[in-house]
Amino acid sequence: MNKTIRRATTKDLIAITQLIAPFIDEFAINDSGRQLFCVSMIEKMLENPEIHYFVYSDHQQMIGVIAYKNPAHLVHFFISKEKQAQGIGRTMWNFILQEVQKSGVSVFTVNSSCNAQAVYERFGFVVKDETIENHGLRYVPMSLNLVNT
Repeated sequence: MNKTIRRATTKDLIAITQLIAPFIDEFAINDSGRQLFCVSMIEKMLENPEIHYFVYSDHQQMIGVIAYKNPAHLVHFFISKEKQAQGIGRTMWNFILQEVQKSGVSVFTVNSSCNAQAVYERFGFVVKDETIENHGLRYVPMSLNLVNT
């Protein structure tokens, strides 16, 4: 069993951008939004001490990525389309949830793509506002109350 969740490094940049690429048109509404997922922007995220970025690998093949910004805002969560619906997302979510709960915050937030809204609802998130278009992205603001979870 070689399935691991580990902190992402700059050596993962190309693999991360390739994993995310098939999803971009689901939430990026123009080139400005698409540019937020280019190699240089991912590199900035990896170098930002406020962002905790993790990859899920199986036999050294990257299958998923998940990242949050302090204190508790999910910024990236992608599972390879071929590996979805196999429990990998739930495993990664539980890992991040445990990480965030260590800090004692009471609310976890995410700006969900419209396509992923149902996934976040299964994790307990609730919609906080109507769909927003901002900075070239379309998303649904959601939050999860961490008190008593």
